[in-house]
Amino acid sequence: MISAAPHRSDYRPDIEGLRAVAVGAVLLFHLGFETVSGGFIGVDIFFVISGFLIGGIVFREIGSGEFSLGAYLTRRVRRIVPVMLVVLATVTIAACALLLPSELEGYAWSLGFSALFLANFHFWLHRGAYAESEHEVLLHMWTLGVEGQFYLILPLIILGLIRFGRVGVLGGLVALAFASAAASLLYPAASFYMLPARLWEFILGIMIAVAPLPLVHLRWVREVLGVLGMACIAYAALAFHVDTPFPGWRAAIPCLGAAAIIAAGSGGDTLVRRMLELAPVRFIGRISYSLYLWHWPVIVLLLLGIPASELDLVLQLIAAGISVVLAVLSWKYVEEPFRKGGVGKAVTLRGSAAVTAGLVAIALTLSFSSGWPQRLSERGQELASYMGYPLDDVFRSGECFIHHRSQSFDEAACLAASEAKPRVLLMGDSHAAHLAPGLVASFPGSAVSQVTAAGCRPVMEQESGPYPFCGALMTKAFSQYAAEHGSDLIVLAGRWEQNDLPALAATLDQLVQEGRAVLLVGPVAEWSQFVPRLLTLSHERGEQAQVADRMLLAERAELDAEMSAVAYDLGVEYVSIYSMQCPADCAYFTPRGVPLVVDNSHFTTEASSVFARQIEHPALVRAAR
Repeated sequence: MISAAPHRSDYRPDIEGLRAVAVGAVLLFHLGFETVSGGFIGVDIFFVISGFLIGGIVFREIGSGEFSLGAYLTRRVRRIVPVMLVVLATVTIAACALLLPSELEGYAWSLGFSALFLANFHFWLHRGAYAESEHEVLLHMWTLGVEGQFYLILPLIILGLIRFGRVGVLGGLVALAFASAAASLLYPAASFYMLPARLWEFILGIMIAVAPLPLVHLRWVREVLGVLGMACIAYAALAFHVDTPFPGWRAAIPCLGAAAIIAAGSGGDTLVRRMLELAPVRFIGRISYSLYLWHWPVIVLLLLGIPASELDLVLQLIAAGISVVLAVLSWKYVEEPFRKGGVGKAVTLRGSAAVTAGLVAIALTLSFSSGWPQRLSERGQELASYMGYPLDDVFRSGECFIHHRSQSFDEAACLAASEAKPRVLLMGDSHAAHLAPGLVASFPGSAVSQVTAAGCRPVMEQESGPYPFCGALMTKAFSQYAAEHGSDLIVLAGRWEQNDLPALAATLDQLVQEGRAVLLVGPVAEWSQFVPRLLTLSHERGEQAQVADRMLLAERAELDAEMSAVAYDLGVEYVSIYSMQCPADCAYFTPRGVPLVVDNSHFTTEASSVFARQIEHPALVRAAR
């Protein structure tokens, strides 16, 4: 055995304050404060802190021969499980009252996985299946999954390395950290939710515990480290945003910042340490775990229950207030009694196991009952059923629509026979894919080829993003498929954003110079919540479609006008789907009473045909004859 590093106390008040910084960043970000657009980095700070504290404890106990796996796991259960189960049980009651059947069914699956510390697997496997993951009530539980899995493998890592001495431990940790960082860069689709790509963040904390930085005994070194660390965290929290590729290398900025603050505090007093040790800051840090658990369900259920498109200042204050009150109560009456041993070991372990089993049973019951639809009227059930509409079938997912679960493109199935006339090539993301059924049905005399992928705007200059398959597919589409399968018409459609316009204009200009016939399809109407949910609420409340009207996003109309002007300037035919949907008041149903939109923007098969039939272009007019 090697001797453990000198250690004065497991308690670090400045780290308690750093927890407050982390949870504060996450809370402000989720509340919608635009200034803290990168507040999600608070999770990464938590990972570094966990690595330092828990990794340091395990390393010292193994080094001194005092480590007991049973005692270690019992401490972890006492610390994190009871309050988590209380939150899950309470939120489940609220979810049963506020969620529609398909939402409750989806919630049930996330509940079961969350109770078993596997929520990160659930959301990784289902990412992209929902148009708006921000309405997933237990989405934040993925971090508990990552933490729980780290706690399980941590003793194995230390036990496997400690036989090689302190140098061997450090060398092994560095190797694991590099492998983990490489995984986060090589597999971006899995890097956000999965432990292998996040492990390096924990290891960074472990390394500070195992081998404190040299020179931290010097005051000026500690001060510089503390200020630089806080600057890194502040920069990431203020400069990053939801479109910033993350985690990747950018996660190193807040993680190194947290590590620097922890390392500086290990050597003694600093200005940053004194700030973090202020009583109000430490109190927020003390309740940070409970606050993290409560805040997201409170925000989501508040938005869904009102409903509201976003939190205004009043709702932000209400959500924050409710979250803090619940956090204080659960910290005082659940966290502290279990953590300090006020509740016996047997009661803690057996009770946690029993409640976990009960939550899993509830999850299975809600799932297999299809989310308890009997709560709604017959028409309400019919409208709510569109929440589970099979969009994968509309998109032809895994065949003509590439996404993270299936990245193969079936040329034989998706590229129509080139001898057929006219030849039409549909390119873009899911907002192009949902037009494909309508184009095929409305223009049977055409050969419609579909080249579509998730999050993939049809422009020639592709930026790096979370979908590495996008660039290669669009490059091949423009360089090869356009000539072979789009000789009569190329249809470009997508979920356009303002920042797409320069690349789109350049693409249109190039296609015009090549003599291509191009049809640009503008943005569709979008709502801040799923339209079937809003229509169901309207019906159950006897309000026609008033709830949905309040949730319409006005900026899509503005973008539609801008794109129309771009197309006009370049001499490109333009189709305003938005104007078809909302000429004055928005239409929500086909003549047969079928909803047009199944989530917040995508069309049903019937809606695809309704709008495709209204598209006028010489090539398509000939195909309709």
